[in-house]
Amino acid sequence: MGTPDFSSINSRREISSRRCAGLFFEYLGQIAVLLLLLLASALCQAQSPVNLSPSMAGLSTRMHVLYLEDANRTYTLAQVQSEPLASRFAPLPKGKSNFGIVGADYWLRIDLKNSSEDALSWFLEVPHTNWDFVTFYMDGAAPQVGGDHVPFSERAIAAESNLYPVNTPAGAVQRIWVKLSYALPGKAETQLLLWTPDAFFQHYAKRYFVIGTFIGIGLLLVFSNFLIGYSTRLPEYKWYTLYIMAAMMVLLTNTGLGYRYLWQGYHWFADFAPVLFGVLTLVLATQFTRCFLNTRESLVIDRLLQALLLLGGVSVLCYLLGGREYALKLALLYALFTVLFPLLGIWQYKKGRGDARFYVLGWSIWSLAVFIAVMRNIGFIPADFVTNFSPPLGLCIEGVLLSLALADRINYLTQEKETVELQHILHLQQEQMMLERQVSERTVELEKAMKQAELLAQTDSLTGVLNRRAFYNFSEREVNRARRFETPLAVVMIDLDMFKRINDSYGHATGDRVLIAAINTLQTIIRHVDLFGRIGGEEFAVLLPQAHLHEATELAERLRVALAEMEVKVDELTIKVTASFGVAAVDVENESVADAMQRADKALYQAKSSGRNCVEQAG
Repeated sequence: MGTPDFSSINSRREISSRRCAGLFFEYLGQIAVLLLLLLASALCQAQSPVNLSPSMAGLSTRMHVLYLEDANRTYTLAQVQSEPLASRFAPLPKGKSNFGIVGADYWLRIDLKNSSEDALSWFLEVPHTNWDFVTFYMDGAAPQVGGDHVPFSERAIAAESNLYPVNTPAGAVQRIWVKLSYALPGKAETQLLLWTPDAFFQHYAKRYFVIGTFIGIGLLLVFSNFLIGYSTRLPEYKWYTLYIMAAMMVLLTNTGLGYRYLWQGYHWFADFAPVLFGVLTLVLATQFTRCFLNTRESLVIDRLLQALLLLGGVSVLCYLLGGREYALKLALLYALFTVLFPLLGIWQYKKGRGDARFYVLGWSIWSLAVFIAVMRNIGFIPADFVTNFSPPLGLCIEGVLLSLALADRINYLTQEKETVELQHILHLQQEQMMLERQVSERTVELEKAMKQAELLAQTDSLTGVLNRRAFYNFSEREVNRARRFETPLAVVMIDLDMFKRINDSYGHATGDRVLIAAINTLQTIIRHVDLFGRIGGEEFAVLLPQAHLHEATELAERLRVALAEMEVKVDELTIKVTASFGVAAVDVENESVADAMQRADKALYQAKSSGRNCVEQAG
């Protein structure tokens, strides 16, 4: 036998020891990673509850809510409540609630604690109105559904956003799950807000006021520019008017008012509207720019704008072919390109187009608003009151400035025409006479249109009677006439009783029908010489020339009886309404109509205090 090679044996033992040590440290590292993962999972599960309070007014839950993305849209409540899915809930990434345009479902989980000594009733709101389905779950309570694929009659609270009413006992801790889903891909805004009922309804009223203001300004711009465009026959006005109308439809779509009042129940249109009206607004804005800036002077720029029009068509086509996600992304890309439109205005301004200055200013403001909207839609900035209403605010400001730009455009065209006439006056006398006659005819048409607009501005759009401003103007004339001829004059103030309850119970559309029916009834009794105007929501005034106080009181009593006997039938409903009246004689020598109306108004409130549905005279 040979002598063993101990050096070789020792070497092998050393290598074996090193391998064992390596395996040991490898296992140790894997165990450490596993412990870290378990620790991270525990931290995710250690969800801090939101402390409820009686003063919640849009309280954000961004730092307390946990989310779970359901890419395949297959998870059920039982699955997300149990492992392994329950441990996969994680905080919102960097507190951002917007995940951009996606096709996945999202589950939200939030714990809430009532540390007070009294039970709390409050609302959990999903403010993003375009989710197709929103489902609220809580242990011990039936699921509540919302979303723009769910009729308002099936929602817990009939509001444009998605609300979940919750009652939390004193000292209780509750856990709520919210499932957000689309039938087709859309913007995944997962923001949750907490409200007390009073705070929410105050917010709701303010929101309606803001939206109504934007819509009112938009309608005013549409109406005025339509009249001017009809008179001047300038194509810029046609494209501008259509553009404003499309932008208002975008506002109605994004606020949920469109689904509630225009296309409720038409789910396919609720999905199509964000793409349709968004692209339509951008297309009309592009066409207005081409027409106003006369981009046909530059073939390259005009071709680029035509390419944008084609991009809008491709976006709509993608939707029709089932690619809603691509349609929305192309629409957002189109919107980003429109941010560059002020550069086109600067290009024309440098070429001597002075009327392009208001275009540059107006579109710069709009571009900023569009940029904010795009960044909000893709999740770069949070969705809040400012970012949600910056586009309509930018539209209103831009609308006024573009109206000035169009007026500047008329001045520019007039100056250009005069310059040409001066240069060719000796050779084109006959043509000059024809042009002047056309301008004169159009000026007359414009003046008629302005007078017509002024007349329409004096009447209430809903009821057709005088509005507040017109009533005061005509009333002062009657006071002067009564003072000059020493004739009596009286005023009657009318306020429908409990009218807000009708609006709250049956909706504003039904309330409007009741209001119109009441006015029609009053007008059948009021004399033709009397002035009848709408002073406020359900408050009206009648000015009675050549009427003493007792005669005005008798008329008011007849009006009261007629209203009390009136029945308004809306579908299967029969609604009755009464009114309170305040009557005052106008001292034409010593007071104004406003003073007399104030006295009559005090008498009206005395009638309200006396039980309503009665007539009171002012002292």
